[in-house]
Amino acid sequence: MAWPNDPRPAKSLVTLRDQINALSPNRDKSSDGMLASEAHTQANPTSDHEPRIGDNGIGVVTAIDISNDPAHGINSEDLANALRAAKDERIKYIISNKKIASGTGQDHPPWEWRPYPVPPNKNPHNHHVHISVKPDKALYDSTAPWMIALNLSAAQAGAAAVAAKPVLREGDGGADVVKLQNLLKAHGAPLNANGQFDAATKDAVKQFQGAKGLFVDGVVGRHTWEALEATA
Repeated sequence: MAWPNDPRPAKSLVTLRDQINALSPNRDKSSDGMLASEAHTQANPTSDHEPRIGDNGIGVVTAIDISNDPAHGINSEDLANALRAAKDERIKYIISNKKIASGTGQDHPPWEWRPYPVPPNKNPHNHHVHISVKPDKALYDSTAPWMIALNLSAAQAGAAAVAAKPVLREGDGGADVVKLQNLLKAHGAPLNANGQFDAATKDAVKQFQGAKGLFVDGVVGRHTWEALEATA
């Protein structure tokens, strides 16, 4: 779609980007983006990175990508969860690590992760988090501060606790395996919490990973722990 003037970003997303930059002035921005590149347009012509809505003849871009840079305090998965926790009415949807969560007033339960299919022409969003805002000028151009600082700190604290858990795989045993098995049981897996990471436990892990859009390998690392504990 051609616009008479150069497209511009939604003001709400400029506000969000500026707040994140203030939180982490030296963060990596290599995977940041608003306006789609030509290659992105060809692969995803209906993306919110396209200026598909207009304001007085100027195209407005209603999506932003924020790079993953844990070394400088911006873990994209933690930021995604901080935005979900904020439940900001401006959010249309968030994509992170093969998962998508919608805001309110749409076809899916709000703020709940669901798998994001990643065919060959789709990005798994593991190098950045994608945030889209709703196509309502009162929302997409709202410059109200985003309530992310406290939520981001909470998300990072939760992620640190999860990261401290051991990586579990077939053959392991002990109290951590019992906890894993109980979490899997809470999700409907027919397991006995015997403390042994056996073949049945591995199968249950793989089924859970597939259902949550995670990499299916039967190994319980950070993202599997997070998904188990967030939705149990």
